[in-house]
Amino acid sequence: MNLSQLKEFLWQCTKLNFFFLLLFSIVMLLSEQVYMIHERFYGGTLVEFKRDLYLIIGLYKMIWIFFNLIPYWVIRNMEKAA
Repeated sequence: MNLSQLKEFLWQCTKLNFFFLLLFSIVMLLSEQVYMIHERFYGGTLVEFKRDLYLIIGLYKMIWIFFNLIPYWVIRNMEKAA
């Protein structure tokens, strides 16, 4: 795999993961309805459910930044420098 293929792969991963972050954000806006659907399986309160969703989104965003966005940015800058 050459550098341009790796850059394209990371760009596709970055876009897909950004879409999932947007989807999670919509779920946060509708968290009360989502909680009602999953209340039997979750076993916690609505406040705990919102806190856990916020934690999951934060962790997902950090992983996305470190494993997709930063490597893409570095490879893009390496190609510009070459």
